[in-house]
Amino acid sequence: MAKIWELLDEVYDHINRREYKDARNILERILRAEPQNVEAWDAYISICSTRNDLEGLRSHIFSVWETRVRDHDYLLATQRFVLQRLDDKLEEL
Repeated sequence: MAKIWELLDEVYDHINRREYKDARNILERILRAEPQNVEAWDAYISICSTRNDLEGLRSHIFSVWETRVRDHDYLLATQRFVLQRLDDKLEEL
């Protein structure tokens, strides 16, 4: 597998070309390897276009964060960031 930052570069290229399905496929690969990668979650949020997509993503984020891959303080800080970004996107819709 390519390095995570290389995959994220690919994701942003796909997003810029509005190739959201390709971006989503790469993001899912990244998040399988690094389930708490904040940059990947942020990119994922940016390609969601409906409230339903975002609400489903919110549920998934909670389940991923419950695995506590990292220490609890880091976990809470990054979860708050990702969920705030998701709430901001919901308000835009």
